[in-house]
Amino acid sequence: MTDFDDDAAGSIASAALAVLREQGPLSLEEWATHLEEYGTATELADVLEYLSEPMLGYLPNGKYVALDTVLEGLVFTHRLSEVEIASDILDASPDLEPILAFGDDDGAIRVALAEEAASERGAAPFRSRRVVVLPAGTLGECADGDLVGLAVEDGTLAFRLVEIEDEPDLAPALGELFEEDGVEALDSVCWQLLIEDPSLFTVPVAPLGEIFEVAGYEHERELLARRGFDFDAYDLQIRTALVASTYDLTHDEAVSAVAFVDLADRGYTDAVIADFDIADWAHRHVSAAPDSFVSLADPGAAVAVFDLGFRNQDPVTDAILGALASELAERGPRSVRAAAHWLAGKAVDRLGRVLEAEAHYEKALLAESGWGPALFELAQFASDRGDATRALSLLGRIDGGSEENLYAVLQDFVPADHPELGRNDKCWCGSGRKYKVCHLGKADESVKADGRWLYKKACLFAFASEFVDIVTGLDDLENENLSEDELIAATIFDGSALDVALFEGGIFAEFLARRSELLPEAEVVTAAQWPGIRRSVYEVIETSDTGVVLLDRGSKETVTVAHSVEGEPGDVISARVLTAPTGAFAVGVVVMATESQAARVLEVLASEDLEAEELVRELRGGADHSTDDR
Repeated sequence: MTDFDDDAAGSIASAALAVLREQGPLSLEEWATHLEEYGTATELADVLEYLSEPMLGYLPNGKYVALDTVLEGLVFTHRLSEVEIASDILDASPDLEPILAFGDDDGAIRVALAEEAASERGAAPFRSRRVVVLPAGTLGECADGDLVGLAVEDGTLAFRLVEIEDEPDLAPALGELFEEDGVEALDSVCWQLLIEDPSLFTVPVAPLGEIFEVAGYEHERELLARRGFDFDAYDLQIRTALVASTYDLTHDEAVSAVAFVDLADRGYTDAVIADFDIADWAHRHVSAAPDSFVSLADPGAAVAVFDLGFRNQDPVTDAILGALASELAERGPRSVRAAAHWLAGKAVDRLGRVLEAEAHYEKALLAESGWGPALFELAQFASDRGDATRALSLLGRIDGGSEENLYAVLQDFVPADHPELGRNDKCWCGSGRKYKVCHLGKADESVKADGRWLYKKACLFAFASEFVDIVTGLDDLENENLSEDELIAATIFDGSALDVALFEGGIFAEFLARRSELLPEAEVVTAAQWPGIRRSVYEVIETSDTGVVLLDRGSKETVTVAHSVEGEPGDVISARVLTAPTGAFAVGVVVMATESQAARVLEVLASEDLEAEELVRELRGGADHSTDDR
């Protein structure tokens, strides 16, 4: 896609919608020709195809339309249920789907995700994925089965009590839109109908769901098709194609991955409904067709199963997936054993059984010595144990292993060679022992004792998929104002986001819970002190060869840290100062731009209910605040 800067992209978006409002529905190519002052038709087509605007609609015939020009002044009806009346929340699908773009946060009536709205109002679950949230008390005088309407007025949603004034027959028009076995987005179909007949919905008519039923159509989720359409098969077909595309899998590999995850999902549903023996359930389902998942042997297919199957952080899901994978490892074809042991290892690792996970990864390599995902997990475990040499050796057996973050981290902790010493010479460290029994092939113990490797181990643990939303969310928030060059130069190890994710985001506590069995004993003792250490704001007082002296603006105490802080006396930073046997060191260092920013950060840090997002927002400069000079 062609890159435009933010100003140009905003101008193109505004002009593009203006063109649609003036010209009506246009194909991508037609649309681009009206905007040639901004670039070539090819360049603009790339931009327009990915344009994200609430008022932009896509039609079944492949054209684009400005929704406000089509829907302004129209009214859509909905028949109430007792749950909706009690909560003042309306199920959106199918009746209100065409006008959901108008329910923004600025209006009295808003559109929200069903789960969030139900939680907010203490309501029972809703059928729809999205719902319309009305002001509290709106439906107080209504009864079950009453008809209400939502109209688009001046670009916002307005609530009405209505009576049906027309009975449109949409069967002929729908027949023109649908192929025999076709399926379309429900809102898109309605927009197309309105373009062909602008008189529709100008007065209250029956709810869309009832009109579609009379016409011989049915809906599921946000889709519409002729009655009898197999929505489940269509959903499976779409999901399989998406998995194949996302993970670069063959059709058979994608089918196996989706089938394995669906089986686990059925197991989860069964487990919620009734308590049962998960191991026995897994045994029955795998032994009934042990060859069903043979295509999971490909690492990409196994990774797809992990990403999809472990998407919810739920111990029941982990237990079911682990049991299925263990059964597949024992009873499935030999070709799939490496993948099955890896999946079983991932499951028990998430359940806190790291040594059992390690055993599964070792068995994966017995089944297939070069199986990359298992090699990587064992490399991380070797690093956690403090064995950089073995970790690098394992990474060296992976195609592209030298490009992993772990490889770069380990370079600082590999054993230092002393070629000037013979094996039987006294060791360079002064212990009096022979070099071969002291430091030959081993990292300097001072490196392990200064806390840096321990902290990097926790950082690497935070890259696990179950924490990706926390880490990337904070990283995006921290970097949202950076220029393109600054973004390219930045890494996730820089700045505050990863550190805040570890501590305020709770990942470090999970790291201790799941990795303490692997960490050297001294590191466990050191790590146990860190969760209680908060960030603070510091002033650089003095720099010397022995370290940097910092004054804590909060406690007024001074601390000397190793050379992990760059700055001159008088500079103000925010950092977390961690303790280690060899002294203190600072992590997540951020330079304060102004005194007012430093004061705001200190205020946030003093809060009892410290929120990670608010902290990162202030650390990056508080975009909502004006800056002033120190």
